[in-house]
Amino acid sequence: MSRVRHVAARVRRTSRATGASQRGLGPEVAERLRWCVHPRLYLAQLTAEERAALGPAPDIDAIADHYLTVGAAKGLRVCAFFHPQTYADRLAADGLTVPDGEVPFLHWLQVGWDKQVVPTPLFDDAWYLEHHPALRTHPRWIFHHFLTRGCYQPQWVPSPAGRHHGGGPDDDAVHRQDPLLLPELLHRADEHDLRQSSWLEAGVIAVLAKRERVQSAAMQEQIAKAAELEPGVHAPLRVELPSIAPPHAHLGTRMAGELAAARRDRSLDVVDTVVLVPHCRMSGAARVAGELTAALSAINGEGSVAVVATDLPVFERPGLFPDGVPVVDLAHRMVGLAQPARRDLLDGFLRRLRPRRIIVVNSLLGWQLFAEAGRELAKVADLGAYLFTWEVDEHGHRYGFPVGPLQQSLEHLSWVLFDSQRLRTELVERYLMPPATRDRLHFLRTPLATVEADATGVLERRRAAGEPVRVLWAGRFDRQKRFDLVVEIARLMPEVEIQAWGKPVLADVDLDPADLPANTRLMGVYDGFAQLPLDDVDLLLYTSAWDGIPNVVLEGAQSGLPIVASAVGGVPEVIKPATGYLVAAVDDPAAYVAEIRALLADPAGAARKAAVLRDQVHRDFTMDHYRAALRRILGEGAQA
Repeated sequence: MSRVRHVAARVRRTSRATGASQRGLGPEVAERLRWCVHPRLYLAQLTAEERAALGPAPDIDAIADHYLTVGAAKGLRVCAFFHPQTYADRLAADGLTVPDGEVPFLHWLQVGWDKQVVPTPLFDDAWYLEHHPALRTHPRWIFHHFLTRGCYQPQWVPSPAGRHHGGGPDDDAVHRQDPLLLPELLHRADEHDLRQSSWLEAGVIAVLAKRERVQSAAMQEQIAKAAELEPGVHAPLRVELPSIAPPHAHLGTRMAGELAAARRDRSLDVVDTVVLVPHCRMSGAARVAGELTAALSAINGEGSVAVVATDLPVFERPGLFPDGVPVVDLAHRMVGLAQPARRDLLDGFLRRLRPRRIIVVNSLLGWQLFAEAGRELAKVADLGAYLFTWEVDEHGHRYGFPVGPLQQSLEHLSWVLFDSQRLRTELVERYLMPPATRDRLHFLRTPLATVEADATGVLERRRAAGEPVRVLWAGRFDRQKRFDLVVEIARLMPEVEIQAWGKPVLADVDLDPADLPANTRLMGVYDGFAQLPLDDVDLLLYTSAWDGIPNVVLEGAQSGLPIVASAVGGVPEVIKPATGYLVAAVDDPAAYVAEIRALLADPAGAARKAAVLRDQVHRDFTMDHYRAALRRILGEGAQA
């Protein structure tokens, strides 16, 4: 007899003793039981003698047998994802109750499972599907996916209350039985009756109740009024971590040795400045980080600068950073750790490294460290940051680094760098900054790459030759960049071909290549603006919904291409009536079409604007100017 059938038979033989239904449990329900067994949770509820009787490492079947013969009658819990009160409440919402004398967990296996009643506050089926859309075609109950797979792999976040564990991905999820969050669930176990609830579940229930209050109509009305004065109030609700166990309770302790090994890297011995980046993938901020490290290396000498990646283990474009600049990928070392442990590990690493200067360039962990430990860290190093733009949520509300993180960290920062004058001015005016604070905010024009692409005269040549009109669009296929507008523009201008270069990075929009207009071509990923076929296009189209001064606009300007661009962020500092075609109604495809038609109607005039713009960026956006300004800001003397 197989072990599963043995368990099923044992269930039937002991049904009267456990209070289970007289008809017993069939093989299908016995299999469900086996999926649900979490040995460490069950063993934590046994006496020392009972644990000893089960042996040093009881397997799933031994735990299931003991539960059916002993534990169920005592009201013990064998499954971390069965919370008795939550099951009772949700069953009552369907007009049902657990019959007197039945064990609630066994009732759920037989009845609640088939009715798809989720018996735990740690999982929200609707939220799970919304945030993991790939599972919408999953053939079984979605809770089954989490129970048998999702709880073993950190990427599957189960609810708006977070994942609540510091474990990394499991290499052998088929044979692992305890979910990754079990160390957190068992934290402070002696203070709770594990038969009913735990420290983790109580925390999650409290967080969900708070979110429900915050999302009520009355509270949302008050938040909207307050957000008119302070945009940070309207920051979207994030996944919360109400009950993460301290570092000694999870896998974070393994990091000490690895960080010490990184510190012993001889390339870090003379580091004077550390630049904190989130990762390195296709983004303008990554290019600016590369230019910043190049300038700092030129100012302070080779080997004086190190780059530390903190947020995601993705480093796709190492060529953005100069040769000789060491890169420490802490993000890869910290996969699966909760934020408090990540912050403390970064803090310890920086203190051991002892740099004179630490600069955050879009590193979320870096901003969190400055906000929470900046006062002490500023005593041993100068702290600085780079800001590019607000973020904007789907409702049009601003959030991001210029809102909460900057306000929480500003008193600790020696200086803040901006790539656009507009964002600096907005922050000064919004927060009524006094002169002493304003003096720490500095606008630096991002230097252009030394490799130039020259498309001067291409528009006039192509138009004179009567070649098909081609529009170049290049960037990330993400919500910020508004590729949906490009699609609508293509539909309004069927006579124009739009060549779109790039790829999705944040995966926050649905892009179906099969549903694009026939005159829209996805060209693939590009590595540098100069690699684009500039001799075969007439103009550059830029449609972002928010931004600083985007690199692609600067590079297009440097090339001599005429530009049609949305009037967002710092774009109007570059694209003006004398230098290009600015779209004020940034959400209206027809407004872009009107500017494109105006450009095409006067090729000579468009070429003159592009030439003026090219001269302007070649004059103002130089590495010499950038290094001289950076040297003054850092107090390194007046000469570049």
